[in-house]
Amino acid sequence: MAENKQHDIITGEDYKKLIINAAQSLEDNKEEINELNVFPVPDGDTGSNMSLTVAEAAKELMKNNDMPLDKTAEKTAKAMLHGARGNSGVITSLLFRGIAKGLSNETECDGIAWARALKAGVEAAYTAVDRPAEGTILTVAKRCADAAEKAAKEKNSFEYVLDCAINEAEIALDDTVKQNPVLEKAGVVDAGGMGWLIVMKAMHQALNSKKAIKYEAKNTVEAKERADFASFNTEDITFTFCTEFIVKKHIPDQATSDLKQYLNGMGDSLVMIDDGEIIKVHVHTNEPHAVLGEALKYGEYETVKVENMRSQHTSKLVEESQEIKELPKEYGFVSVASGEGLCEIFTELGVDEIVSGGQTMNPSTEDLYSAVCRINAKNIFILPNNKNIIMTSNQVAELSDKNIIVIPTKSVPQGINAILGFDEGNDAITNEASMKEMVDTVSTMQITYAARDSSYDGLDIKEGDYLALCEDKLLSSNPELEDVISNICDKIKEQEKSIVSIYYGCDVTEEEAEKTQKTISNILDNTDMEINLYSGNQPVYYYIISAE
Repeated sequence: MAENKQHDIITGEDYKKLIINAAQSLEDNKEEINELNVFPVPDGDTGSNMSLTVAEAAKELMKNNDMPLDKTAEKTAKAMLHGARGNSGVITSLLFRGIAKGLSNETECDGIAWARALKAGVEAAYTAVDRPAEGTILTVAKRCADAAEKAAKEKNSFEYVLDCAINEAEIALDDTVKQNPVLEKAGVVDAGGMGWLIVMKAMHQALNSKKAIKYEAKNTVEAKERADFASFNTEDITFTFCTEFIVKKHIPDQATSDLKQYLNGMGDSLVMIDDGEIIKVHVHTNEPHAVLGEALKYGEYETVKVENMRSQHTSKLVEESQEIKELPKEYGFVSVASGEGLCEIFTELGVDEIVSGGQTMNPSTEDLYSAVCRINAKNIFILPNNKNIIMTSNQVAELSDKNIIVIPTKSVPQGINAILGFDEGNDAITNEASMKEMVDTVSTMQITYAARDSSYDGLDIKEGDYLALCEDKLLSSNPELEDVISNICDKIKEQEKSIVSIYYGCDVTEEEAEKTQKTISNILDNTDMEINLYSGNQPVYYYIISAE
């Protein structure tokens, strides 16, 4: 840290220490934050999402030393942007993006600069959120920044300003119970606001820590495998073509485990080095054109060599791969889904890339961006299919030079209907409008389980009860499945729909699903209504039911 007992200023190395400690504190306290999630269904886990987001910055900063303050803040913001998960993670990344802008061109940060940076962070977050609600992380961050601005006028000291901001954040967090009706009913503070307070407190703690701070996740990942190209042994030729190439990655530090797995299935003598910026590959294969085409999904070629090990004639397959790259199609699709059956449905409807995720499994910005990079198309539609993934999807447009269009689908049935509104012959603007229009024609109901005992919206809910949801709102709770099915059928009758689709999950057998289909058919008792059953194999939800 800077040699200053009052810590009136901080440098780039100091800021690095603050971020790493914030990441560690979120990791240590994420379950406590998760427990504050009010809705009793298995949730998107605010604490886990914030922890994973800030952890990306900590891991990136631990690779670098002695960077100037502005570059450290910029690298922090960029890493969080790529790692952002869920609404809480995206908002956290936006706060730090604004902070980075506030610290632009600064080599040191005093109290005035820190107050200005916190203000910039709040402005960045509020600008990106539609209809920001009171009693959330945004409220806590805003009051935190307001207190910092006032404190900076009293004393131009980083630590003093941070300390005053924390004091106000504690009061603001307590006030979230009164500001948000849902929180007031549950008698808990806002989970995201708690996360932001933990971040601020961890920063203050790091100021006075004499020990070196390292980030250590509870679930550690082994270090990347390293190899030496000099170790090749090509005497025993099983596959014809020796294929070597270097790819400069579209996304630095993008995970390449899927590429390695693919290459292992395409030949032998594989040596693959990923240093974060480039990928070096040597592999013996009979299908170099397929290998090169797959590698193009990760970046641009720097060097390529394909040789026939028997005749030593250079293959012309590189040219063919480049031709594929130079002819992008007009439209591409990325959809978020979980469950083999649901993924197959989206694939059959023409979706190019399925990103695994949904409730409890929010993908990061980088996960979605990587999928976009693998699609050779000018216009790419993203279907989040979950309200907690829409903000993350919106971040992808800032990273890609392709035309990214996010259709704000909040459920799988909405995603399916959106694709049905697409017409290859229309332009992107027309397709966006028609797809959004199709989203509004379907009603989504879901059956899941109560993750814990709770009292919500006048209902006394017991852990393990069946929960019926309609458009993410709690419809009913009951220990008997038939009762919640009956509640859903009443809702379908009110809506006067003609087609019902039932997608059953991984915890439901085909026999049980057919019984549910029959029960719904009997309750609805409408010969003009079409009732379809599909194996979705999705987690979390026993049934996803759409009516249109």
